[in-house]
Amino acid sequence: MSNLSLRCADNIRILAASMVEKAKSGHPGGPMGGADFIHVLYSEFLNFDPTDMAWPLRDRFFLDAGHMSAMLYAQQTLLGKYYMDDIKNFRQWGSPTPGHPELDVQRGIENTSGPLGLGHAFGIGAAIAERFLAARFGETVAHKTYLYISDGGVQEEISQAAGRIAGHLGLGNIVMFYDANDIQLSTEVDDVTSEDTAKKYEAWNWHVLTIPGNDHDAIRSAIRASLAETQRPTLIIGKTLMGLGTRKADGSMFEGEVELHGQPLTGAGGSFEKTVEGLGGDPSNPFQVFPEVAENYAAILEQKKTAAKKRKTAFKSWAKENPALAEKFAFFKLVSCPTSTGQRFKPSPTTLPATHPVPCSATWGARWKT
Repeated sequence: MSNLSLRCADNIRILAASMVEKAKSGHPGGPMGGADFIHVLYSEFLNFDPTDMAWPLRDRFFLDAGHMSAMLYAQQTLLGKYYMDDIKNFRQWGSPTPGHPELDVQRGIENTSGPLGLGHAFGIGAAIAERFLAARFGETVAHKTYLYISDGGVQEEISQAAGRIAGHLGLGNIVMFYDANDIQLSTEVDDVTSEDTAKKYEAWNWHVLTIPGNDHDAIRSAIRASLAETQRPTLIIGKTLMGLGTRKADGSMFEGEVELHGQPLTGAGGSFEKTVEGLGGDPSNPFQVFPEVAENYAAILEQKKTAAKKRKTAFKSWAKENPALAEKFAFFKLVSCPTSTGQRFKPSPTTLPATHPVPCSATWGARWKT
């Protein structure tokens, strides 16, 4: 992996750990272990338009493991969708960064995450809807559906039903990353289950790959192989390390521990300061984006916009050649689900006002200022 790619993932690790540490509540270990996958996915593979987050032909990312919200918020911060003050107020009343993400497409949050396994089902349902549209309008409207699930999510019964139907239907538009760090809230995974997850999904007609989940090159290769498989959904089992990069007060490593799952690093037995320092950050000012990471993501956003513009141009050509289908597609889009919290459903008198605007592309360079 390149030093820059690792630097980006380390930045996500620092921001995620910092959110939990400041809030004195949350789950730092999973986000620190999952930072590598989400960085590679968003920077190199996920197709979306940073200036039009509700673009109907965008790829979708569904987070099943809602307790890993700090990872998604950190990633979206690098993409300019959250201000630094937003993530500093992680898990606080009225903040746009609740403990479990809530639907907000303009910030890149495709689903509300609650009970484990629900995101698995959301993602499968979205992938079925995508194939429904492609069957009626052609591959012009095709896109990929990515899912992110943890050990607990794989164990939930709703995931069994969703996984079976996805395999039965041969949903080759699905790529699901299973963050297999072997740690749950209060135990190691082996204490509560002994099933072979790979064989289970293979029996359901899934394409299954197992990789070292913190290796950027292995992640890239697995995603490419997943995209090449069009007849079956793909499960990437990433053997990740819980709390990757965590250190004790003496500077020694403190990774892969159960205690890192659901509490701040300090409470788990680690040292927040030594961890941030070891990851290349400033413990006295951990809420920052490294200059080289900012420059890299600025270039990534330009690439995303260029690719989206090209695809939108192709769609316009298709619409001109197929006016009846284009009109029908517009109708389907009109009656689809809300694109962001509150856009279709009027808030009740007790609903909090929208006091946290989404950073726009025009203010992209200032999005991390407090």
